[in-house]
Amino acid sequence: MKNVIKLLSGILLVCLLCFPAMAALPDADRMDELGQRAALTAMDQLKFSKGDPNVLVLTNAGRAVVDGQTTERAVSGITKVSGLQNGDNTLWQVNRADWKPLWFYFYNKKSGEAVYLVPDEASYTKSPAELKATPLLKTFSKVVVVTGDLNKMLADTEVGNATMKDLGDASSLVPIANAWAHGAPYDLMSCVMLHNHFCPGVSSGYLLATYVEQEMPITNDTSYVVISCPMWCKDDIFPILWDLTPGKGGHYIFPLSGEDEQALTEAYGTRPAGIFIRWDGQQKTGRALALGFQFDSTPWTGPSWGEKPTRTVEMVQNIGNPGDYVTVMEEFEVNEQMLADLKNPANNPYEVVGMLCATSA
Repeated sequence: MKNVIKLLSGILLVCLLCFPAMAALPDADRMDELGQRAALTAMDQLKFSKGDPNVLVLTNAGRAVVDGQTTERAVSGITKVSGLQNGDNTLWQVNRADWKPLWFYFYNKKSGEAVYLVPDEASYTKSPAELKATPLLKTFSKVVVVTGDLNKMLADTEVGNATMKDLGDASSLVPIANAWAHGAPYDLMSCVMLHNHFCPGVSSGYLLATYVEQEMPITNDTSYVVISCPMWCKDDIFPILWDLTPGKGGHYIFPLSGEDEQALTEAYGTRPAGIFIRWDGQQKTGRALALGFQFDSTPWTGPSWGEKPTRTVEMVQNIGNPGDYVTVMEEFEVNEQMLADLKNPANNPYEVVGMLCATSA
């Protein structure tokens, strides 16, 4: 009898544990249906077939929370219909605050066309059956088809202006899609998703990391420590590539005054980017490179919106040549005391290593 009671109690417990998931199923089905509808609309507007490797979809599904509902199942719906998926480098989830509206952006690099979709808010409260009965285009409050190819946009500024105007805040998706189309590698795309846009700054971080890996490859018992000073978009590379975060340690981010940055730039002929250390945890010693980074300073004569995307694509196309951008300002050995001093936010790291004279208080 006791065994029967235990069995029944176990079944009841399983049912109770499963109830929240069962109760959430209609919302999950709704999001799956929205993802399918986004894919169907894009396939119709951009004229591509399932699994087309020339097509990229960007979305904040899985990040956005709409009407109290999470949105990750929309990704499943997209893949189910379009065949686009992260493992094929054709589907990426862009980091956005969870209160931002849900959106989808499909780009066909073969045609250069893109479509931007925002679901109608009524879609979030319809039952799955009601949603299925809704005409495709009425599912979305915004369906914008644009020329997303950067070369075409620059060749005809009026076309480019129209694209930027039609996309508005979503125009940051143009450099992501174009960098992807020009061969941005998977790990760099992963970093860009955290950063949520593609720019020369985040590209510089990837080039710096590539340079360090070539000059100071990881060996047994070693790991990287990054003293990022000054801070800029490059710093969102290291949590992804090297698993370094301010929370876990290994990545220390400090500001640098304009005066000190100018002094270092004049002294070394390049903009300071930080101090990169390969630390041996067993020997308690390390090798460090103070690196500088030189962005393309060629005067830009095109439309204002075109400079950063163009520079970004150029850097992606030259990703295998980090030495074209990175300069070693100083190289030195690091001991435990110096490492502690470099990590200390009260210190200027360039003063610690003797690259700047300490200023009096």
